[in-house]
Amino acid sequence: MLIEPPAIGGGLDRRCGVGGGNRWYTGGMSNFAWTPVARARVVGRGRRFESPRFTELRPEARSAGAGESAAVTVAPFDRAVLSWSGEGNWRLEMRLMVNGAWTPYATLGAVDGVTHRSANRAESALLPAEAPVGVQVDTLVVKAGAKATGFQVRATGEGDLRALAVTHYRRDDRRYTDRPAVAGAWGTLLPVPERAQRDCEDSRIGGEVCSPTSVGMVLEYHGCPLRTLDVARAAYDPEARLYGNWPCNAATAARLLKGWSAVVKMAGFDEVEREIAARRPVVLSHRWNRGDLSNAPVSRSNGHLIVVVGFTKDGDVVVNDPAAKKGESVRRVYRRRELFTTWQERGEGIVYLIHPA
Repeated sequence: MLIEPPAIGGGLDRRCGVGGGNRWYTGGMSNFAWTPVARARVVGRGRRFESPRFTELRPEARSAGAGESAAVTVAPFDRAVLSWSGEGNWRLEMRLMVNGAWTPYATLGAVDGVTHRSANRAESALLPAEAPVGVQVDTLVVKAGAKATGFQVRATGEGDLRALAVTHYRRDDRRYTDRPAVAGAWGTLLPVPERAQRDCEDSRIGGEVCSPTSVGMVLEYHGCPLRTLDVARAAYDPEARLYGNWPCNAATAARLLKGWSAVVKMAGFDEVEREIAARRPVVLSHRWNRGDLSNAPVSRSNGHLIVVVGFTKDGDVVVNDPAAKKGESVRRVYRRRELFTTWQERGEGIVYLIHPA
């Protein structure tokens, strides 16, 4: 069963929408499992980000298991974020291997038609309070300083579920580099259109939509121009009442672009440079206190999304910052060391990868 998307105000470019690409599964989940994608099996341009902190899954129609992935063993981690792409009616869950035992499954997200959301109250209540993990909106966090060493994902429902991916990481897994790691990244500036969140077509939400504004800039760069308001409505998490839920924004980007998108923990700018060298802008999540970030449009933030569009010849970071005030430029240069602090030390090193089909 496929669910048609809602009408998008202002017209939908023919390059945008739902469908197309690889329709891996349509229908119930009773006859396949999700398995990790091996390097040799990757197909399609730009369909995978190579990282020890990232696992992409795909369905195996001949495998047993009601939508449950294989048990995936990875390096120790204390946080995990699940990304998905698809439409229909799905509940998306994950459990972790902690201290040699599996935790209960925790609901990390759901798809209701084309609406993506975090767990509702009833779904959240299924995770016992004494469990060694807890859910913080869109992130599964291991409690009490423990570490997980594996995970399983379960998808229950029906519809068109095209992709699942997990970023599994330690928050302190980071490295600062002050030399170019990828040829051609320093000195590259991608022509990403600029837009400010306060210019959103609904001024009442202008202060809340840095994430969909950033996604909208990247979509337009890839040939899918949509109003900020339309991206915001599509990405809105009605349970958390947020426009900035990470997986909801990634799922929205994949659907509207007819491409691939995921939330990824990066360890440093060398990984961002790989994307810029491939001519793909990156949406970056960070936070800062007063005095942390020179040239910032506001003095502090508990969480903000920007678009990395390139690097100067000296390695400083060129961004489109949607928080720019009226009369100010969206395009800014942030000092490499300062942005590393706000992204990796104040924040968690999270980005959205958005790839065209």
